[in-house]
Amino acid sequence: MKKIALYALVFVLGISGCGGVKYVDNADSREYSSMGIDYHDIESAAQKNVQSLLESGYVRNLATLSQPKVLAISDVVNDTMQHFSTEELTRKITRDMRNSGKFILTMAFAGSGNSEDKMIDKVREARNNDEVNQYGVPEKGNLIAPELSLSGKIIQRNTKVKSKQRVDYFFLLTLTDLKTGLVVWDNEVNIIKLGSNKAVSW
Repeated sequence: MKKIALYALVFVLGISGCGGVKYVDNADSREYSSMGIDYHDIESAAQKNVQSLLESGYVRNLATLSQPKVLAISDVVNDTMQHFSTEELTRKITRDMRNSGKFILTMAFAGSGNSEDKMIDKVREARNNDEVNQYGVPEKGNLIAPELSLSGKIIQRNTKVKSKQRVDYFFLLTLTDLKTGLVVWDNEVNIIKLGSNKAVSW
């Protein structure tokens, strides 16, 4: 019976391997792009927004800071017909922001554009638990509040152009000073695609 089961498994794997699936390198993947938001769109939107931010007057004025600014990711709304996590975009942006040395990301506070690290609260729940060595449990007052908040919205607009459809995607991002409530930077990246009516999601 074991041999029969093994042969059956090999047969199934052999069939699944003939389905025409192949790996695609990033350099070649543009040939298989769609009218929706894909990897290249998110990568492009992230790079252009980070470039705008790092070249802004606000960031240039941070050059004399001895400590990086603490950043929290707030709500980033996906107002399109495409199903994707906005965290794909925000993580790429904040990674480059951290690499600049001027920002550091907190996982203790987050909106819809990011996920909080639940372990931060779980560790603090261990206070006064006799089963836990209290030496390693963080004391009260150690969490650092964010100074800046990154928020945004992604909008889709469809327009009929003769026999085709044009789809405009707007990536809107805002950086807010949480102490004053003032916007210290904002930017808009537009991605435009043209395709057939059947290829467009409404």
